[in-house]
Amino acid sequence: MEKKRSYAVLIPTLLTVWLACADHSYARHAKTNHPMAGPPRCPNCGPMAIPYPLSTAPNCGDQAYKINCVAGKLYFGALHGSSYIITSINPVTQRIVLRPPGFVSSGSCLSADFSKAGLELDPHLPFSITSSNTILLLSCPEAMLQAPIDCTGTSLCHSYIKNNASACSKAPFCCTFRTDGSQTAYTIRINGGGCLAYQSFVGLNPNKEIPPTGKKWPDPGLELQWALPKEPVCKTDVDCSLLLGKSKCLPDPTSLGLKRCFCKKGLEWDPVNAICGKCRHGKHCKKKKKTVVFAGAAVAVVGVTFAIAVAVLANKHSHKNVKKEIHKNIVKEREEMLSAKSTGKSSRIFTGREITKATNNFSKDNLIGTGGFGEVFKAVLDDGTITAIKRAKLNNTKGTDQILNEVRILCQVNHRSLVRLLGCCVDLELPLLIYEYIPNGTLFEHLHGNPDRNWKPLTWRRRLQIAYQTAEGLAYLHSAAMPPIYHRDVKSSNILLDEKLNAKVSDFGLSRLVDLTETANNESHIFTGAQGTLGYLDPEYYRNFQLTDKSDVYSFGVVLLEMVTSKKAIDFSREEEDVNLVMYINKMMDQERLIECIDPLLKKTANKLDLETMQQLGNLASACLNERRQNRPSMKEVADEIEYILNILSQEVTETQLS
Repeated sequence: MEKKRSYAVLIPTLLTVWLACADHSYARHAKTNHPMAGPPRCPNCGPMAIPYPLSTAPNCGDQAYKINCVAGKLYFGALHGSSYIITSINPVTQRIVLRPPGFVSSGSCLSADFSKAGLELDPHLPFSITSSNTILLLSCPEAMLQAPIDCTGTSLCHSYIKNNASACSKAPFCCTFRTDGSQTAYTIRINGGGCLAYQSFVGLNPNKEIPPTGKKWPDPGLELQWALPKEPVCKTDVDCSLLLGKSKCLPDPTSLGLKRCFCKKGLEWDPVNAICGKCRHGKHCKKKKKTVVFAGAAVAVVGVTFAIAVAVLANKHSHKNVKKEIHKNIVKEREEMLSAKSTGKSSRIFTGREITKATNNFSKDNLIGTGGFGEVFKAVLDDGTITAIKRAKLNNTKGTDQILNEVRILCQVNHRSLVRLLGCCVDLELPLLIYEYIPNGTLFEHLHGNPDRNWKPLTWRRRLQIAYQTAEGLAYLHSAAMPPIYHRDVKSSNILLDEKLNAKVSDFGLSRLVDLTETANNESHIFTGAQGTLGYLDPEYYRNFQLTDKSDVYSFGVVLLEMVTSKKAIDFSREEEDVNLVMYINKMMDQERLIECIDPLLKKTANKLDLETMQQLGNLASACLNERRQNRPSMKEVADEIEYILNILSQEVTETQLS
């Protein structure tokens, strides 16, 4: 009996191993006798081979994976004009290693890309930073001791400074951390916390002193990974000829208006080798395998193999049905989001055909904004309504999640100072949101300029009005919405202005609903990874990962400083110690010199009362920016204080008219 059981276990195992060997035999036969073509691989750059999909020219590789070959050397282009030498490429793991920028000079401790805030990848492109990198932040201020990374006296960075960067020893603090390797890891920031330089190594253990004191360190490197490419883009079947007739040019359901070379039935797209032919389940492939491998095999074995093939095909069919069911459930969920919580104004489901027509097939001429989340298009509906369409980036899971989060948030709110959601498109895999169109740009553009617009400078009273409306909208989210909502990305570029220059708070992709049943000790805070925008991020949230309503208050305090000074939250054209607006204003206020920071255009036309109210708003901003959140005012208190300042100015106007 035991013997039978052993055979019962052994036979499937042997069949599995044998089938694997047969598959390997077939693959080897196909490779040696039937070479398959794909999109052309780019020629070598110097001694370095360029694997598909990397592209150095328009006629080779995939154009979404562009790198540059200059004088026999490969370069990777990042944002802000930065360019880094590629030292190695691994096509098997889809990884490349860049040479970090090093220092400005041999005797300095300033990174060569300091003025560009470090490395920042283009989030539109299919590259991200891997988890293999150990980053050393050098020449840092004492404030970095509060950061959630290793800035202690035993940090690995001290060993590096001692052996390789003595110029960095003048600053007593440095930090070490490991990159997280997520598909949305795009940046290595150096100066957000006041550090001046960084270095990166691939494969180091940050918990050990590597290498031992006195030994040479490995060459610096920064490892990136690329996402596997989709099928080649095409316009007609002729464009798919490089796949030897094994594909057809068909619409891509995940991106409106785009066509790709989809493999014919029975074949599969192999993104590593860029071919149609690496088929595991297709009937056509099974026939080939029988011809090459199974000729002369016993009838019983063929029968077993056929049974397995039938089971696999049945499983594939079942998998397709499951995928259809999942997509159907997603569509249903998005529809329920719009119908379950009425915003008081009609929100509706739009079809993909409607939106495609309204945006002229997502023409770049209608593109009015881009960001880490995706793109925004201006669109005109059939009834003449002008709208703004937000679309997630292709293959950007984070962008898709943020857009769906906006649906959850905006379906629960209704306030005149919050941008209104008109509806969404749920019948496509790529989510789309349809908003009211706000024509007058952002507060950021009005304060800091937009070369394409010739706007008049905002008057002091108008700035106060915008501040009050924004504070009212945020106070509504914190106090009147149920459950409360924390915006988490309050900044001047997320405050839109309509035709009458009224404020509309936008971009709820990072916002969070507050589950009061889960907050500890009845305190309304959420434990979550710090997200937001450099220069606006609450330092206490950054340190302890507790998101509260006071995190939005801090960010709004930075916006108030922008309104008073017309200076950007982060500006590398300022002196090194003044790059961060909050630190700069704190220094000036300590010296009682805030008046010197006021926008010269405001001071030029200001009377005594105007200057006094500017000072008052600066003091309110300072209260919002208090290091300890318990000492910051609530957003309702902020709105009341701004209303009080507006009333002072209104009374002056009334008294002038009566006199």
